Amino acid sequence: MFMSNCYECAHMKVVESVSDLSPINTQDNSINTDINFSTNMSFDDTEQTVVTCQYMDPFGKEYVCLAAAGESGLCFWHDESEAKDQSDDIKKKLEEFAQSGGQLRGIIVKRAHLRDINLVKGGAGDGYDLSNANFYRSDMTNAHLFNAKFDNGSLMKVDLHDANIHCTSLTNCNLLGIKLTNTKIDNIKIGTMLQQEAAGRIAERRRNKEKALDLFEQSEEIYRDLRKASEAQGLYTMSGCFLQKELTMRRYQMPMFSAERAMSKMVEMFSGYGESPARVVCFSLVLIVLSAVMYFITGIEFFGEGVGYSADQSVSDNFQAFSECLYYSIVTFTTLGYGDYIPIGMSRLVAAIEAFTGSFTIALFVVVFVKKMTR
Repeated sequence: MFMSNCYECAHMKVVESVSDLSPINTQDNSINTDINFSTNMSFDDTEQTVVTCQYMDPFGKEYVCLAAAGESGLCFWHDESEAKDQSDDIKKKLEEFAQSGGQLRGIIVKRAHLRDINLVKGGAGDGYDLSNANFYRSDMTNAHLFNAKFDNGSLMKVDLHDANIHCTSLTNCNLLGIKLTNTKIDNIKIGTMLQQEAAGRIAERRRNKEKALDLFEQSEEIYRDLRKASEAQGLYTMSGCFLQKELTMRRYQMPMFSAERAMSKMVEMFSGYGESPARVVCFSLVLIVLSAVMYFITGIEFFGEGVGYSADQSVSDNFQAFSECLYYSIVTFTTLGYGDYIPIGMSRLVAAIEAFTGSFTIALFVVVFVKKMTR
């Protein structure tokens, strides 16, 4: 009997223990449910995360693109595989992308129809930064690109007919084949040399003559297009600068030690290819002073008395002699020839060379000056 009662008591305790544990299990299930629900929410949030464009700008990590990326990891504008020439509203999309603050640096918009596109940034300050952008063969007729920046990019064979690129920066931009008919190009900035010109000089230093000649020929073509466009707009000062660069590129294509190249270099030095009257004046002054020094050394005569340098003379006397030689040099250069001073010995050769060069230089100055003033 005693054993039976003990068994029943033990059985009752076990049942009570099981009933006590039931609420705990229910709570555990609710906890697990909450945990699973939280996990699912976190997974859903991860799925909804937008992957941004992985564009890497060559000039710094601060230029990032926050647009949604495609399968390539790049956005629509930075992905070269995305066709931009098949969309009729590509112009509108690009304008909206620019106005929304999108990263325009490095975008690739080849063969796109961008007629009448407006990429003028409102308000004061710089325009849109399109550095490293590639607009190869795009139609940008009548485009508005005031104060935009295309540095280190490519506008190769872009049609900018009737466009406004006033104050646009084109430093180190590929401008080969660009169409600039009736294009407003006031105050454009192209830097000290073109992209092809810089590459050509590097190729020339490395003795890659074939590549250098090709690049210099491309540079000549670009400068010619810029010269013609500036002439059409009445920008003659700008046109003169482009003419000098055009003829310089032509000289680089000539054989290194040829007479033709040497003559071209002389014309560039003395007159800036007919565009710099100041160079003609400077050359004249240098020639007069050098000739005076030669007269001072070789000696001239003034009514039978020798005039020139002498170690027996004082400094003031030598200075007086040099001033007289300088006077004679000016008279000889201008071919006046008063006859009071006469060259002797080697000074005769100097006088003959100076007289010939002087008459030629004066004629050159008149031509260059009139050309500049009548524009």
